[in-house]
Amino acid sequence: MRPRAFSLLLLLAGLVFSTPARAFDYTITDMARGISRHKATWIMPFTWSDAYHSEHSEVVFQFSLKKQIMNTGFHVAYTQKSFWQAYNEHESSPFRETNYNPEIFYRFLPGSPLHRMLGNGSLVNKMGADLGFEHESNGQDMPDSRSWNRFYVTPFYADGNLLAWLKLWYITEDSKDVSTNDSKGSNNPDIADFMGYSEFNIKYQFIGEQLIHLMARGNLREGKGAASLTWSIPVTEGGVFFMVQGFHGYGDSLIDYNRKITRVGAGFMLCR
Repeated sequence: MRPRAFSLLLLLAGLVFSTPARAFDYTITDMARGISRHKATWIMPFTWSDAYHSEHSEVVFQFSLKKQIMNTGFHVAYTQKSFWQAYNEHESSPFRETNYNPEIFYRFLPGSPLHRMLGNGSLVNKMGADLGFEHESNGQDMPDSRSWNRFYVTPFYADGNLLAWLKLWYITEDSKDVSTNDSKGSNNPDIADFMGYSEFNIKYQFIGEQLIHLMARGNLREGKGAASLTWSIPVTEGGVFFMVQGFHGYGDSLIDYNRKITRVGAGFMLCR
């Protein structure tokens, strides 16, 4: 068995056969307070897309976390998503693309000044909002550099097994700059044509803690956008979640922001 494939197999075996850790009489503080999940963390070792298949099939994985700042509503967060052509040994199994996404935001929760202004009804007490700024880039040199900066507001609704949110953003002008000498810039001045100015997400948990997550975004004026559907279910006593995901549209990665791609994959989630 090839070394990279064997290493990937060991990683998957560790995920699949893991179970929740048992408690020890252990009092060392080894985790900073206020750290929690942000977006989902997962790995799909098996994906197929119309753009990347056969030996160019990709392992796609994402990890994400956030840190609350001094017990306030402020948070910093970081998400990273990578596309690894692990089975393409003719080109030394390259990482084709990695997207880096730091952000800072303020979260309004029930009991905050915003909620006191809106009232104290049952609907308002199930709603919140994030107000923030984020940067996303792929760390490449020109002409493959892709990046954008956004201010955003994200109202959300949470009620039992249902979570829904609508993210609305403003793209800064520097995100549309392209250098005349190809030395700097984002090289994606038309990114809004394909990614739009908003994204809707809904999660619903049902029988056996199965979770369905639907995402949709786009630019209605241009008729371009994307949608994804993810299904997951806990396995090995909740030590990991098995997942299946389908994606169709623009923005599968930053380098492909203006390329329509269909991708399906299966793998495992650590948090969702």
